Amino acid sequence: MFHVKKKVIVIPSARAFLDTLEERAKLQFTRIRKILEEAGFLRDPHGEKLAGYTGLFAIRVTHGQNVRFFYCYDAGDTVYVLSGYEKKTEDVPIREIKQALRLKKELGL
Repeated sequence: MFHVKKKVIVIPSARAFLDTLEERAKLQFTRIRKILEEAGFLRDPHGEKLAGYTGLFAIRVTHGQNVRFFYCYDAGDTVYVLSGYEKKTEDVPIREIKQALRLKKELGL
């Protein structure tokens, strides 16, 4: 199967959150980002599609901290990392999903 290499852009809201993380979590995010760039998608355990939300996906970072980053695709070869949060419960907080959807809409995606 052939996949197009993707350009991954971490928008300022996600960058600000990333900058607050422990070094191990930052390193794992960087490794997962490279997988996303090369393969064009993520599979378990690195990522997941958010059930019930069209075009919204999550990067799973578990080294050092348990965090998630929301991302989406544009119509071309670009992936936008929208926001992140520290996962403290089993359920994804609805306010975090709403923030990611708002950012996605602001980008016109």
